[in-house]
Amino acid sequence: MDILSHGHSNTSMAGETPSDVARLRAELSEFELGRYLLNNLGLNGQWTSYVLLYPERGSQTRLSSDGSPLGDLETWLLERCPLLLATQQRFCLMRGLTQPLLRSGMQLASLPSGLMDDLLTLDYAACHDVSLTAIDLDAKALDAALRNHSERHTPVAMACEKRDAWQLGCQGHWDLITSNGLNIYVDDDQLCTAFYRQVAEALRPEGMFIVSFITPPDHWKPYSRADLEQQRLLFQDVVPVRWMCHRDEATTRGQLAEAGLEVISVHYDEQRMFPAVLARKHGPQR
Repeated sequence: MDILSHGHSNTSMAGETPSDVARLRAELSEFELGRYLLNNLGLNGQWTSYVLLYPERGSQTRLSSDGSPLGDLETWLLERCPLLLATQQRFCLMRGLTQPLLRSGMQLASLPSGLMDDLLTLDYAACHDVSLTAIDLDAKALDAALRNHSERHTPVAMACEKRDAWQLGCQGHWDLITSNGLNIYVDDDQLCTAFYRQVAEALRPEGMFIVSFITPPDHWKPYSRADLEQQRLLFQDVVPVRWMCHRDEATTRGQLAEAGLEVISVHYDEQRMFPAVLARKHGPQR
């Protein structure tokens, strides 16, 4: 299967309003994150990490990825764009769900891993013999995850596996799997459920699965209607991003249940856009 989150596009958009669209396209072309969005209609592991860690890093330096001062549009993306703010909060929610589950001897995986910030930023001081596996179809993302592990000096073993999420071929291997940034690119509900089924098969009995999803726009409670309108213009008319596959909580619960995963809890960001789910694989029949 192709990498869903990024790929070159030569599409020209119909129905554009020339002034606003041209202005935004010109502004996006002025910084690296914007140029990547224009060319790929999504974010790879590197740029996802850049967005996720901005509150901890970039907001302190006020510098863009190339070391220059942040411009107005990049600042808006990182500090006010509703979905990117929800993404940052979702990252915190998922880490908050994972940390209390850590135990010595666990095997954890991130799928798709990207740079694997979700697992590499956790505190393993109270655990020993923990091992992490980065799973991604993007070889560059796996290389970046290895560098991230080395640079952070995370005190756990780590391996990388280049695998298709729908062909994991693993049975009862991991104690916990995290997943963000895959189902939001999959509009086919059956295909999404098939992915969850692969996860369930790869988990040990009673293993935990932490996953997120994007809710439909009529569920959202944005901080600002003006920012939501700019987001609509940017991500529909200027950069028709591929990550807008929406599902409500009931649909997600049903898909996970069909795959053999019991939802324990659902945790929403403040704008109710990008919730995180804690689910558990059913144990053996007694």
